[in-house]
Amino acid sequence: MLVLRLTSPQSVHGVISDDGFTIGKVSVGGTYNLLVIGAAVGLIGAGVYRAVAPWLLGPRWLRRVTTASAAGFVVGSLLIHDDGVDFTLLKPTWLAVGLFVALPFVFGWLIGPVTERVASPGSWTAQGRWHWLLPIVLVACFPLMLPLAGVAAAVLAVSVMLRHVWPADRKIPSTVGVVVRAGWLTIAAAGVAALVTDVIAVT
Repeated sequence: MLVLRLTSPQSVHGVISDDGFTIGKVSVGGTYNLLVIGAAVGLIGAGVYRAVAPWLLGPRWLRRVTTASAAGFVVGSLLIHDDGVDFTLLKPTWLAVGLFVALPFVFGWLIGPVTERVASPGSWTAQGRWHWLLPIVLVACFPLMLPLAGVAAAVLAVSVMLRHVWPADRKIPSTVGVVVRAGWLTIAAAGVAALVTDVIAVT
């Protein structure tokens, strides 16, 4: 956003963006709201990745590329639109579009190694009191995240139960694998189509 503020005309300063932020103004409240949004996206993204991870194909680098690409296409298509302020007043348009696609792409690239590191038994987040203290601190800092934290806890509980029913070393039936992967591929393809449509509309 700072880059777009610097590259956009002076007339956009003080305008309220589509997300409710004042362009060109840095404030404690605005920064906190941005952190809340980031925490919400991070929590949702981590949950989605944990659900998708068992179905990813290929070596680690390919998994990173497919996850990042899917995040960039799907989330980018949700962020980019031809009405409002973000893609009509902020200039240049190609830079605004590129940044709003690059941001979820980078997030999708990093979410895998970060969640895997945090979930590993040797991680500092799983050691001693941090195992239960860290979630409490995060919820205390971002109380608006409590409903999402409850949903995440429920998803985690279901995931743990499923692991007991279907251990990780048990082979997934090929038919089930094809159906699930086809579903994820359909979502990604829909994201690509929507993103292309949105980009054409704003340019």
